Amino acid sequence: MENNFKGISPESVELLCINRFNDSKTFYEEHKEELKQKITVPLRQMVLDMSGILLDIDEEMYLDPVRVVSRIHRDTRGNRSKIKYRENMWVFFRRYKKKYPSAPFYYFQFFPNSFDYGLVFWTWKASDFRVVHKLIMENQNEFRNALKACEQAGLVFECRDYYKKELYPNAPEDLKPYLLAKNFSFTYRDFNILNMNTPLLIDEMRLCFDIARPMYDFMLKAYCIMLDEGLIKPEE
Repeated sequence: MENNFKGISPESVELLCINRFNDSKTFYEEHKEELKQKITVPLRQMVLDMSGILLDIDEEMYLDPVRVVSRIHRDTRGNRSKIKYRENMWVFFRRYKKKYPSAPFYYFQFFPNSFDYGLVFWTWKASDFRVVHKLIMENQNEFRNALKACEQAGLVFECRDYYKKELYPNAPEDLKPYLLAKNFSFTYRDFNILNMNTPLLIDEMRLCFDIARPMYDFMLKAYCIMLDEGLIKPEE
């Protein structure tokens, strides 16, 4: 099956950076269509190409290509930075955020000199994430298998913030880093943006996301517990 996504070139990324540097509505309007065709449209094509495997992983995925791709024009209201335009862009592959706030998600994003993709789970309240810790302790082998799947997919564990005090001091040593984490990220990062300028990126992401499916399933199980216990409530 031929991919819609053909790649995002370094020249296109450079134009996005120049647009941000100018931070000018005039410059943006002059290059708006070019930015759309070289940045926004390819990312929307990525959503279309990824939809099959993502809906197979989770039939509740919300994959409207227009809605799930970030905008070049930033919303500066309530933001300390008043720069109007982005030099980084992203796509979130997730359930509808109003019905399923804070649900785990797959993603893709790029910066001027790198791109990355993977699987993320964080909650607005760090205390809610203790449901994940409890589930790990109750299903240790299942979690280890999910970790192994992420490793096979080429994803590396990252965490934004850790608890300073151990919540499970008697837990197996190999699980302690995850039991201290307040959020989870499993990431593949590439500092050669030429590797983003090819339709093969879609095939790589499909394979990665599929192999990492056991971790998504584990995260989703924890998330459903949070919903059932009322820790996370839908916005609608």
